[in-house]
Amino acid sequence: MEITRHRIRVDYAPLNVAVAVRCFTPNSPMAQSFTAKTGSYEPNRMLTPTVILPEVTLNATDGSLSSPYGNALLGDMQWLVNGVDITTLVDAASEEAQYKWQGNYEILTVGSMRGALQLSRNVRVSETFSLVFKAKVYDNRLGVTIPIETDPVTLKTTDKAEDGFSLSISEDTLIRYNPFKDKLFLYEYKVAHGQVVASSSAENAAKDENAYLRRIPVSLFQGKELFDSAYTLKLYEMNSFSETELTTTEQDNELVEIAQDHLTLDLRMVTKADYMLKAFVNNVNVAQIEFSVSRIYPDYRIRCTNGTGIAPTDKERYDKAMVDCDGNIVECPESIIKMIWKTDTAALTGVVHNEGAETLYKLETTGIGWDADNSWIDEYVEPEHKKAHEVALNEDGLIFEDENGDTLIFN
Repeated sequence: MEITRHRIRVDYAPLNVAVAVRCFTPNSPMAQSFTAKTGSYEPNRMLTPTVILPEVTLNATDGSLSSPYGNALLGDMQWLVNGVDITTLVDAASEEAQYKWQGNYEILTVGSMRGALQLSRNVRVSETFSLVFKAKVYDNRLGVTIPIETDPVTLKTTDKAEDGFSLSISEDTLIRYNPFKDKLFLYEYKVAHGQVVASSSAENAAKDENAYLRRIPVSLFQGKELFDSAYTLKLYEMNSFSETELTTTEQDNELVEIAQDHLTLDLRMVTKADYMLKAFVNNVNVAQIEFSVSRIYPDYRIRCTNGTGIAPTDKERYDKAMVDCDGNIVECPESIIKMIWKTDTAALTGVVHNEGAETLYKLETTGIGWDADNSWIDEYVEPEHKKAHEVALNEDGLIFEDENGDTLIFN
């Protein structure tokens, strides 16, 4: 006689799973602080790692669970850093050891700590990381897996500077350069053209507040105190979309030198520019200041000085321009003003002769006549301010240098 069998299963209540993230190491929390003056972190995770535990709690209304702790049941564990699996993060070979991911983390796999992230990487002040833990819990009562995902937690670092840094320059933040008042440029022009003999005393006397070679003292303060430890200055030229660092190794810009306490600019090379000066302590930008440079184009008046008439026997005509600006006669005006000499006659107009403060031209080229109605010349100068200097390049784009290796410039 055959016995009829009927299998009866235990009717388990569904498993309720809750997960919360907590820092398991109170002496090494998820938030760090950084002291720029010493370049140190608190805590320093390279010495005291931070352990972040996704704490899994289980519950079933039928009382069928022997323990409410579910970490030991976790599988398919995954930690995401800003949405990317931590195991796939790749560090640059040049990255500092304390900022590398590889080798600076471990996902624990044993017992109640299963799934915990042990982190030995420090976080820069400029960095923020969002961490999310994903896994599956296996319910062996019902034979099912339940996916879990934590809310994101944040890793970040704050600057612990007791007093904020500030950068100061001993100069107006709007620097204006007037070539008409530049005695240094005038002195060097006269020396180059053999008008005066080079003299160190004359050169030093010409280096006043109007000289093109502008030395700008710089001070870094922490709070109200002058910061007396090592720091680095970097100068950036700003535009609407980006910033470009200027260095003294490049010969085609206006930065002559930069040190911890000053920078020197060649204002001859600037028409108008905006700059950002940044101070770095232990490679961290702690302070910055903006300033600008612009070139002034003052009004001036030009007069032709040869007031004599033309003799019937004259073959050539000489004249010299005198330039006045702010009530003063401008020396060597051809160095800062482009002056084109022209003449008009009854026969010809706009005849170009030469450029400079002086002119010598043949009368026959002007079209002057010798009758009563055409024996005249209108002589005049068409001037314009010379532009800022530029680096001289050859046809291959290479910089011209003199016998001393100095870069040649022109305007």
